[in-house]
Amino acid sequence: MSTVLRDQAPEADTPEYVLEARDVSKHFTVRGPLGGTTVVRAVEDATVRLRPGQILALVGESGSGKTTLARMLARFHEPTRGEIVLRGERVSGNRRAQRAYHSEVQLIFQDPFGSLNPLHRVRYNLDRALCLHQPHLTAKGRETRIAELLERVSLTPAADYTTKFPHELSGGQRQRVVIARALAVEPKVLLGDEPISMLDVSIRLEMLNLLKGLRTEDGLALLYITHDIASARYLCDEIAVMYAGQMVESGPKEDVIASPQHPYTKLLIESSPDPERGVGDRDKLFAGADELGEPPSLIDPPTGCRFHPRCPFAMPECAVEAPPRTELGGGHWAKCWLHAKGRAGELAGTTHAAATVARREKLQGAS
Repeated sequence: MSTVLRDQAPEADTPEYVLEARDVSKHFTVRGPLGGTTVVRAVEDATVRLRPGQILALVGESGSGKTTLARMLARFHEPTRGEIVLRGERVSGNRRAQRAYHSEVQLIFQDPFGSLNPLHRVRYNLDRALCLHQPHLTAKGRETRIAELLERVSLTPAADYTTKFPHELSGGQRQRVVIARALAVEPKVLLGDEPISMLDVSIRLEMLNLLKGLRTEDGLALLYITHDIASARYLCDEIAVMYAGQMVESGPKEDVIASPQHPYTKLLIESSPDPERGVGDRDKLFAGADELGEPPSLIDPPTGCRFHPRCPFAMPECAVEAPPRTELGGGHWAKCWLHAKGRAGELAGTTHAAATVARREKLQGAS
């Protein structure tokens, strides 16, 4: 169930969600080397809803559509279908509306160095955002605000950082500057596109605590995009899982991690590092992993459930028709034919790898 800060409960006339993507799809037309065109179905019918003060983790392997969805929410890509809704109102495409939207929604990029202008000092990178989104501030007011922002992200004393160029900072310091720049426009939503993946392991926890503090102190909503289940569990309230451009499962983090209800979610969780596993446990868990195959092409995705070519629980229906959404209670849902066919218990009864081996042996016996 989505979390709302107790001291910031919405009033009766306030929209429940601060930001929504309603059944959005994004198709890219790509020109081939011989002049023809193909369509890449990067995202299909995805829905994301964020309440004030909520942190939602969007997980999935590379190429699953996570970043494309975030870029639609950031208005870098226009949806092919569906709509983006801010505070209950559909977002229009005119220039003034775009500026107002970016004052509410900010994207934190994966690469902090690539998202800062390398030719300008930290002061300029922050001052530019303030000039665009806080035009009422005087030059002195902007200088004061820059110092406040740097202190907010624990870059102190601020005077030691304002005159530095991005290349003179560490990766963690650059990411803090990026977060400070996002906060300069006083947003209500942050979209973090793997914001810690390029940082040293030793400082990732600091960044996660910083993001958690922004939610607690300011009531910011955060969409946290990651392939790291452990960091998602530490930071978020809910987890949504994407595979091959489609959302396949979502719910409270403990429900999804402790009891995954889609075979792909089960695969992700079993593949995540666990220091408590012994060598024998790892060997047993990953036996048959080399038979999983690769994710499908989004130019010509499989019919039915897109995961069925890699799924050891697949049934004939899976290759023909997309599975319905099954509500599991408490805000937890999944799209898998196992639920419609009364076979969901199989997910809890075996590991993904063991099911793969059993399916292979069954097929060999049948032949």
